[in-house]
Amino acid sequence: MDKIPNVVIIGGGTGSYVVASGLSRAPVRITMLMTMLDDGGSNRVIRDEFGLLPTSGIRQAIVALSENKTVLRKLFTYRYSKGGKGLDGMTFGNLFMAAMADIMGSQKKGIEETCRLLQVKGDIIPISYDNAKLMAQYEDGSEALGEHNIDVSESAGVRIKNLKIVPAVKLNSKAKKAILEADLIIIGPGDFYTNTIANLVVDGVTDALKKTKGEILFIANLMNSRSETPGYALSDFFTDLKKYMPLRLIKKVLVNSNNNFPKPALKAYAREETFPVKDDLKANIFGNGAKIVRTDLLSDKISEKERGDTVARSMIRHDPDKLREAILNIIGSYPLFE
Repeated sequence: MDKIPNVVIIGGGTGSYVVASGLSRAPVRITMLMTMLDDGGSNRVIRDEFGLLPTSGIRQAIVALSENKTVLRKLFTYRYSKGGKGLDGMTFGNLFMAAMADIMGSQKKGIEETCRLLQVKGDIIPISYDNAKLMAQYEDGSEALGEHNIDVSESAGVRIKNLKIVPAVKLNSKAKKAILEADLIIIGPGDFYTNTIANLVVDGVTDALKKTKGEILFIANLMNSRSETPGYALSDFFTDLKKYMPLRLIKKVLVNSNNNFPKPALKAYAREETFPVKDDLKANIFGNGAKIVRTDLLSDKISEKERGDTVARSMIRHDPDKLREAILNIIGSYPLFE
């Protein structure tokens, strides 16, 4: 490679954190475009009590890309397990960014200054600074307003027919520039509707993806979920995805080939009607000669719940080092970087 590739990660939450953690130790320039629509857990407090957009996704991105190895980085991940209703479950990092927004005069400047203090390698950009909520419309005619309500909806188990943002929001101009100038754009993994598609329904995102010179890589989820993708096989994800972006834009798909999932985690997931995604994907669904890369991406660790955390988290995750190796192999295969 004669140049340092510009890699843009579009997403939010744990999936994007894992991808960024792996790539942070690679010779690439990383920009993370994060959804700002979470309204559950500590993000509800950030929204309701501080009047700010949710910061948990931003906080995770900062930790993933931070070169600061001091206690400050550890503090950023600290979660309160005491302190009553206001503090229990809250992270220090979210409170820190709320204070920084107040000191700096805006959330935008607060995020930028926090990134400077934590010595972030790369850029972390909200996909939009507009305040809005997600609305899911289900096949049975019901609706759920808000990311948290989608996660705990009484319609869980029913497929989502459509996702939109109310009111409509526009793509941040800095995020648009990052997409247009990217060499590689990574979409996924993560909560399929509330993290992945949540970004695609922001006005301007799909148009920017159509115009970018970069190649688009989609990383497939390991597990489906009762609340967003009930009983989905891998092809079902793309059947839904094509409602929000042309599948011909996707040039590569990374799919885990290791099915040795930890049995204790599988049992816990099964109680929630969540199961490994069956790989039934065929390249002709994309209509453009997209390549499906199947390789071992599975972490052999079961992620444990943090003390004080009241939000459901994924236990089975991708391995950041395996992801890094697979992504670098894909980057090396593009003529652009040879």
